[in-house]
Amino acid sequence: MPLVIRCPHCQKPMQLADNSAGKQFRCPSCRNAFTVGGGATPGAAANVAGAGGAAAAVATRPAAPSAPPARPPSSPTVDGGGAKTAPVPSTPSECPACKSPLLAGAIACMDCGYLLQPETSATEMEGTPNLCPNPACGVANPPGERNCQRCGTVLPTAPGTVLHGRYKIERLLAMGGFGAVYLATDTKSGNRPVAIKDMICADPQEFAIRLNFFRREAEILRSLESIPIVPRVYDLIEQGQSAHLVLEFIRGQDLLKLMEGNQNKPFSLDQVIEWSQNICDVLQHMHTQAPPLVHRDLKPDNIMLLEDHRSIKMIDFGTARDLGRTVKEKMAAKTRVYTEGYAPPEQIVGKPEPRSDLFALAGTMYHLVTGKAPEGFYTARELESQLNDPNGSIPNDRRWFYELIKINLSEDVNERYFSAREIKGDLQRRRVTLELPCPKCQQVNKVREPYCSKCAEPMTDPTPPCYHCGKTNRMGSRCCIHCGNRLR
Repeated sequence: MPLVIRCPHCQKPMQLADNSAGKQFRCPSCRNAFTVGGGATPGAAANVAGAGGAAAAVATRPAAPSAPPARPPSSPTVDGGGAKTAPVPSTPSECPACKSPLLAGAIACMDCGYLLQPETSATEMEGTPNLCPNPACGVANPPGERNCQRCGTVLPTAPGTVLHGRYKIERLLAMGGFGAVYLATDTKSGNRPVAIKDMICADPQEFAIRLNFFRREAEILRSLESIPIVPRVYDLIEQGQSAHLVLEFIRGQDLLKLMEGNQNKPFSLDQVIEWSQNICDVLQHMHTQAPPLVHRDLKPDNIMLLEDHRSIKMIDFGTARDLGRTVKEKMAAKTRVYTEGYAPPEQIVGKPEPRSDLFALAGTMYHLVTGKAPEGFYTARELESQLNDPNGSIPNDRRWFYELIKINLSEDVNERYFSAREIKGDLQRRRVTLELPCPKCQQVNKVREPYCSKCAEPMTDPTPPCYHCGKTNRMGSRCCIHCGNRLR
C-alpha cells in the first residue's frame, strides 16, 4: 500500500510507494528536498504520522538553491565555456503506469503508487510499467518483472515480447484464474492477428491438470473446424512450465457486454433464431462424438458478435469434456463447472449430459430475446404461467418460441428435447412439434415418446447402455425395459 507522509518543511501530506525508505524526494509544494527513512543525516530525523497511524522517519537535508527559469526541453543550455549540456527532462503530466493525471512536481502517482524518479522522464523509461492484475493490489511494477513486487501475483507478458520466436505480443485482452489472453501478431504468417492463451501456473501438479484442459480445448476446436462459428486453432506450444494456445483472433464483442452497454435492450427475435440454429450445429456435432462432448458453459458471455453486427462466433471451449467411454466413467461425477441460471440440476451436482447443453441454450435464448438473465427452471415455471394466460404479455406470434424455451428449461431432463437437431428443426419451422407418426404403423404419438403406443416400434434414438444390465433403451425411457432399473 502506498505510504502517506508529511513534508518535514511545509507539513503538506504526500503519497509515496511503500518501498521508498532511504530514497531522496523533493516536496511538490515547497520544493525542498528530504530523504525518507532514519539515519540519513544524524540528528535530523523526525517521526511523522502516515496513513492508518503508521509512522515514517524522515531525515531532512538543506533546501536546494532556487533553480533558474525552466527552458524548453528541446533547447540545450550553454555553460560559461560555450559547451552544450543536455536538456533537463520534464516531469510527465500523466502516470506512465495507470495514465492518471499527475500534479506538478509529483514524485509518485496518487492512484497506483508508481514511483517517478526525479532524474527520469516518461520518454526515457525502458518499457511500460506492468500493473498487477490482482484487484486487491494493482501496484505498478517496473518493466520486465514477471511477478508483482508487492503481492507475488504473476504479471502479464509485456507488449512487444516475442514468444517462441514468432508471436509478438500487442496487448493484454483478458486476465483470469487460468491465465491470460493476449492479442498478438504472427510474424511468420504475414503479420496475421492471433489470440494467445497463456497458461499461468506455478504449481507443477496443478500445471499438469490445466495442461490437459488446454490439450482438450485444442482437440475439440480441431474437430469442429468445419463449423463456421467456431474459432480456428493454429497452434499449441508446450515448453517447460508454460503452455500457449494460439487461436483465431475474433474482432467483436460478447453478447452480454453488448446488452449491458445498451441498457439490457434485447436482440430481435429473427436474429436470436438465426444465432440459435448456428449454435445447434455446434452442439449436435459435439453431442454425436464418441464419447459425447458436453460444452457445460454456454451463455451470452461466450458468444461473440462480429464487426458485421450479424455473424457470431462461439468461444471458450476450455470447460467442455467428454462423458467417458466405460459405464464407470459415465457414472462418475464430473468437475462442477457451471454458471448459475444457465445450468440444470444434473449439472450442478456434477452429472452433466448432452441435454444439459440444451438447457443452457434455452437460457441463452431467453436472455437474448428478453434482456433478462434466466433463473434456471424457475424461469420455466414463470413462462408456463404466462403461456397459460390467454391475455398474458406474450404475443401470439411468439408463443411457440417461449414454449420451446419452457420445455428445454425443464427440471426433468426427460421432458426436454432430446437433441440439438430437434431444436434446430423447430426453430426452422417456427413451431413446437407436439406429435409424430409411427414410422411403421403411422399411429400418431406424442413427441418424444420412446415407443409407439400401438405397435411398440422405437420412436427415439437409443440411449447409452443401462449401467445395471448393459443393454440399450430408447431416449425418454425412465426405466430399463430389460431389467427395470431406473435410468437417468
